Amino acid sequence: MYRLFKFKKNLKNYLFDHPILKSILENGYMTIITALSGLVFAFGFNCFIQPNFQAMGNALEGVNVTIYHLASCGASGISQSLTTILKLCGLEFMTSEIHYNIMYWCFYFVVNIPLFFLGFFKVGKKFAIYSLLNVGFASLFGILIKSSDPNNIINLIGAKMATETVARVLFAGVCTGIAAALAYKIDTSAGGTDIIAFYISEKKSVQVGKWSAFFNLIVVTVYSILSIMPLDETLFPTSGGLGRVEPQTAIIIFMFTILYMIVVSLVVDTLNTTNKKYELKIITPNYNLSQSIIAAIPHGCTIIQGKGGYSGKDLYIIDIAVRKSEVKKVIKITKEIDPSVFINVVPMDQVYGKFYRKPIK
Repeated sequence: MYRLFKFKKNLKNYLFDHPILKSILENGYMTIITALSGLVFAFGFNCFIQPNFQAMGNALEGVNVTIYHLASCGASGISQSLTTILKLCGLEFMTSEIHYNIMYWCFYFVVNIPLFFLGFFKVGKKFAIYSLLNVGFASLFGILIKSSDPNNIINLIGAKMATETVARVLFAGVCTGIAAALAYKIDTSAGGTDIIAFYISEKKSVQVGKWSAFFNLIVVTVYSILSIMPLDETLFPTSGGLGRVEPQTAIIIFMFTILYMIVVSLVVDTLNTTNKKYELKIITPNYNLSQSIIAAIPHGCTIIQGKGGYSGKDLYIIDIAVRKSEVKKVIKITKEIDPSVFINVVPMDQVYGKFYRKPIK
């Protein structure tokens, strides 16, 4: 453990003296995480939300599939609505699942462009660029991993999960949540309404899950309405999964999508700890301990004079609010200065007032 700590310290000092190399490594790391985020989302969408049932052929013989395509959320859901509108216009190009998929991912990229400008001017340039890059990776992977080969791994999984709608919803929600959380970990987003939610969460310093759910609810409602409108059944047979759905089926899809949004929100808020805050009550006889703490972290504190109930000695209670990622650092500093310190760590739902947040680049 000591060698690892020493190596990290030496590496940090080395990169501090070599800013160009540091910038290259940071951007390389962010690009890898961004690509992984895009791949996870594309896999979840093509495998669980919108599988290629046309390519599964014999694998679905005798299988009663009631729900072919689930509704998605955010920019993904908007793209589904736009492709549905093209189907309503009777474009023969949309009869192929592969063509449908290509058009979907093209819409997905285009829909994110206006949101890119919102992120660029209101959040941060680097944030916006990597968010758009995330969308680009997702669109690219979404097109590449879709296949008309029934033996393709994505299609084999889709065939096995054809009648397991609840499992599809859960796995899709986990994939989307992980994709979004990976992006949040490097102070970017997975695009779509995540950009809007990130902007609001930074302004209000709250968890992003509930904001995403609010925007997504509107998108899903629109898609559900479009899905029950009549199509030219000679071009879009219901058996292919591309035709009109019955109103009762649309309602079921809507309810499953609510479950999907809940899973996404839970996964994002569990993995993304950026806005999670804790209150630390540090009880110590050392008044100067507070100065060491605020010198190491960008937050102020409040000092309350007290007296030990058992010892009767004069004590100080240092009350400070920090991010979850800063808790261990504060504890380490206090224990080094006062080994007998007593620390109470309490999770917080919300903080009102000035609370320092590192600017998003």
